[in-house]
This record gives sequence, C-alpha cells and structure tokens, in this order.
Amino acid sequence: MGHSPSKLFAIPYKKNDKNGVKGNTKNTKTEFRDDKKIDQIEFDKEPPSLTFSVLDAHRFIEGRRFRIAKNAAYTFPSDCKEAIRFNESIKLMKRLFDSNYSAPVEKLLINGAKVLEIGTSGGFWLTDMSKQYSISTFLGLDASTIFNPECLPENCAFLEYNYFDEIPFPEDIFDFVFQQSISTSKFRGNLFDSHLNEICRVVKPGGWIEIFGTTTEIVNAGPATKTFVESMLKCFHFNGLNPNLVRTFPSKLKALKVTNIKVVEIPFYLSPDHPISRNKGQELLLATAESLRVMIKLTVGYSDEEYDVLIKNIIAETETLNMYTICIRTFGKKSLDIT
Repeated sequence: MGHSPSKLFAIPYKKNDKNGVKGNTKNTKTEFRDDKKIDQIEFDKEPPSLTFSVLDAHRFIEGRRFRIAKNAAYTFPSDCKEAIRFNESIKLMKRLFDSNYSAPVEKLLINGAKVLEIGTSGGFWLTDMSKQYSISTFLGLDASTIFNPECLPENCAFLEYNYFDEIPFPEDIFDFVFQQSISTSKFRGNLFDSHLNEICRVVKPGGWIEIFGTTTEIVNAGPATKTFVESMLKCFHFNGLNPNLVRTFPSKLKALKVTNIKVVEIPFYLSPDHPISRNKGQELLLATAESLRVMIKLTVGYSDEEYDVLIKNIIAETETLNMYTICIRTFGKKSLDIT
C-alpha cells in the first residue's frame, strides 16, 4: 500500500510556511517526521476554488468524465478508460526511448533520490519507476485520480492537487521532476510559464527537470488523418490552448537559467507493421481519437456517424501510408548558482 506524501517526504505541514506542504483534501491528518508519529494537526480550509466535491470537480458528457480545475482546460476525459489509454502510451514511450526518462539521473535514482512526477494520470510511470528504483522515493501529482493509489509500492505516493496555480511543496526538495505529456497543453495563455517557474522552485540546485510531449503534426498524413488533426487543433484553440508548446521548452528552460539543456526527438510510427510500435501505434492513434471524440464533436459539430466514418478512413490510411509523429523529451539541470 502506498504511503501518504507527508510520511514519505517527512515534511510537517504549516499553512503558509515555505517548509510545509500547501493544501490537502482532509480536515485532519497525522503527519510524520522520520517515521515518528506526532500530534494531530488541524488544517486550514483551502479557498473554495481549490476544494471540490466529486460533482463540483467533474462534468459528465456523453458517458465520459471530464475534470474541472481552475485555470486548466481538459480536452481529454478523466476516467478509467482514459487511464488505460494513457498508461498504454507511456509504455510505448518507454519502449521507444528505451527508458522511462532521458535525463542523466541513473546514479541519483540508484543511490536514493526524491522524484516528483507531474501529470500522473493512469499511474504507470510512477509505479514502474518506484519498482525499478526501490531506494528512491517517488511522488505523483495530478488534479484528478484515475487509478487506485492504494496499489502503489511502499516507496511511492500520490497527491491529488490542482497544480495549475502552484506545486504544493517547499523549494529545493526534489532531485528530479518529470512533467508528463504537455503535447496538447492543459495550460491556457502563459500559465505554463508560471508552472515551469514552480517546477524550478521545487527542484534542488543541481537537480534535473524533464518534460515530455509530442507534436500535433502527423507526417505523411492522408486526407482523413489531416482532417482529424485540423479538428483537434480547432478543439485546442477553442479552449485557449497552444498546441505548439512542446517546441518552446528549450527556450523557456534557458530563460530560467536551467543548464545542460538537451532535446531528444524520436519519430513514432503509426502503421501497424512498424518494428517498434507494431500495431500499438495505430491503436494509440485510434484510442486518442476516441478520447477526443466528445470535445471534437462539441467544437467542430460532427455527428457520431460522421466521426465513425472519419476513424474508419484513418485506419485505412495507417495501413497504407508511412505516417508518424514526433515524440520529444526536453531536459536540463537547475543551476547551482541560484543568486
């Protein structure tokens, strides 16, 4: 069973104290320092915008559940079906990059590091990493829980929190922060800049930041696939999102004085007979189209019948055309000079 984040990171809570965790979902909770139980602490109530009941926090549209969060735009659902799709995509990325990460953090992880994953979603990366590096401590952070956190390994925990305003941890605490899947960008306007500042704040000097994303362009796309991409882009623009954000990561990190910045780009083929993706690339594309069905229908105006025909034509194109998209990992090191 996974531990609470406070026990794993030994951080006593105190509201507005930079040494304490900001925010929680319960009124009382037992905190730990060095695994020794201390007194019960009464928590201050969060502002209404950060405290959600199940009904306030989600909207149900055509049988899919969507998260409602301050300053965020969720074009993908937040339900069990989406958790499966997301986990399959992370497994494919592990195979594609031959690792769950690309930053040079192997020694840190082997010797025991504090790691934060932002955008945990289905939980595969968090669980897989914590099993591989049992001495390190892992925390997953997401605005919605769509997996069972009780099944996490002992060196692992998950915190449901709306991280779009802040990351609820003190500065200089994590050795490695991995930000999942910003290919479609949940951040409106320039909110990602503030989020990146928060990531840099919680990473230790000399610690590493890694961001994963994919381009929205599909190379060698056929007519139906191009129509799908155009519809997807309309959906993102309608929600105030920047679909090209992934290409801006290096310059944004450089502006924050992050050093040793590197970008790893690998094509991900969507045809069913490719030796790396095999039929998984096609399956992921179709699963992504299904996840976006509700929002694209609302934005573009498709009927279910029209959308079904579009997907059928996309299947035919993946089997005849050498289509691919680009998967990108960008990573860098927080400067030791923090003055």
